[in-house]
Amino acid sequence: MNFRKLFAASLATAMLVGCGTSTDAGTPAAGTDTGTDTASGAASEVVVAFDADLNTMDHHIATDGNSFIMQSMCYSGLTSLDKAGTPVAELATSWDVSEDGLVYTFHIAEDATWSNGTPVTANDFVYGWRRLDDPAIASEYAFILDTIHVVNAAEVNAGEKPLEDLGVKAVDDKTFEVTLTLPCDFLLGLMAFPSFFPLNQEFFESQGDQFALGIDNMIYCGPYNMTGWEQGNSYTFTKREDYFNQDPEAVETVVFRFQQDTQSALLEYQSGNIDVVKLQGEQVDMYKDEPGFTNRLQGYLWYIPVNLTVDKLQNLNLRKALHYAINRESIANDVLKDGSIAAEGEIPVELATGPDGKDFRETAGVLTEYNPEKAAECYAAAVEELGGDVTLELMFEDSEASKAVAENLQQQFQTNCPGLTVTLNSKPKKERLALMKDQQYELGLTRWGPDYADPQTYMDLFLSTNVSNNQGRYNSPAYDELVLKATQGEDATDSAKRWADLIEAERIMVAEDFAVIPIYQNGGAMMINTAVENVNFHSAGVDDYRHIYKK
Repeated sequence: MNFRKLFAASLATAMLVGCGTSTDAGTPAAGTDTGTDTASGAASEVVVAFDADLNTMDHHIATDGNSFIMQSMCYSGLTSLDKAGTPVAELATSWDVSEDGLVYTFHIAEDATWSNGTPVTANDFVYGWRRLDDPAIASEYAFILDTIHVVNAAEVNAGEKPLEDLGVKAVDDKTFEVTLTLPCDFLLGLMAFPSFFPLNQEFFESQGDQFALGIDNMIYCGPYNMTGWEQGNSYTFTKREDYFNQDPEAVETVVFRFQQDTQSALLEYQSGNIDVVKLQGEQVDMYKDEPGFTNRLQGYLWYIPVNLTVDKLQNLNLRKALHYAINRESIANDVLKDGSIAAEGEIPVELATGPDGKDFRETAGVLTEYNPEKAAECYAAAVEELGGDVTLELMFEDSEASKAVAENLQQQFQTNCPGLTVTLNSKPKKERLALMKDQQYELGLTRWGPDYADPQTYMDLFLSTNVSNNQGRYNSPAYDELVLKATQGEDATDSAKRWADLIEAERIMVAEDFAVIPIYQNGGAMMINTAVENVNFHSAGVDDYRHIYKK
């Protein structure tokens, strides 16, 4: 069977099932502020509450969802994702793919411009992609160029070849060509991901080390300009009237407000000052029957990458004890109560459909297990092997949800592994990410959101060569061999063998080596002003607020 056609169909199915949810608003609730400009009759502003702050507006440095969402407001890629998560034309109006699937030629819109009026050109993409891959930048997302098999991506990033050898070129001002070593059927969807956005060389170089540090240090190629930046408070985006592909119904202004206290944010929502707000814990039960309540299952998977550079955590029985000690159903249903579900493995549900027509998780089965008796037995064996009881530190970020989960994990670990002591260490998200990247932790509660609708977006993280994202330094020749065979080697063009390789690799990592401890998959309970429509949620990729409007 033709792999490329089969996989493309499977990918499309996965996206339709898991990636496209948009709000379906009804009439505004009585007393709700619709944000309408009474002079013009046009809705003027939507305010969205986030419980984690903006980390960076540099799209080659960013690694977190909120930063990607805000970057996507004011930058565009060659494609964008529609409501169903399917790639559609954006800065590229069309593209050609060679018969062998190895050369993509993108035709950039003639009237696409930067916010200073200069044209968006093919060289902007060449320059941007080379910067992403530049080892001097050390972007944590440089690996994604090799993921889509761009020629020489890995060698360039390793410093073995010059930037000019990366498989991209400007055929002319409006024609951008990408050459691959293997076909990649999810490439078009990834062109909507911020790491692949263009970069204007002249403007970037004029900024020196100040690029993307403020609204005056950026130039935009998307439908909004960033017009307000109050660090730790709010970030404002104003519609670009000269954007060539502007949505005429989109609201004039979108404000993302950092409000960590969800109770305060909910009060602001009730007062009409916020239009979109997340719900946590008991709030879900209180508001689930109210107009505007929305729930969606996100692709974010929360897990603990055990730091294997720590001597005591190299003990297999200790890692097994931690795995078996966790009642994941209780965390999802009794602690979070926001539509989250217990993790069954490192690959979330509703991410991708395999050649058998089934969701990956259904075929791979359940790899997690709550078994207090096993946990106690394994911990007792670890104590004997290590020569005494163990103390571990669990690092987590300072959001309400992470704090609640961390405290519950602490209680379960200590209850189900008698003698084990677990201390808690709360850090701001940006600091937690930096510490975990440098292996300055023992256990860390973290998450990953899928960049595209395929298991590879998770499996690549734990390759021994992925020093940016393999926080626990998992190093398994068997795992590496299976993942590389599936993604770059002999099975890469055989859909059934590729799927089987990835399933076995996940099993080895989670249920044999116990190197990663899956916890839960994010729910998305929230309140959305009933006058607001067209928030496009994607379980793979970046949530889209570019087309949001108010009735």
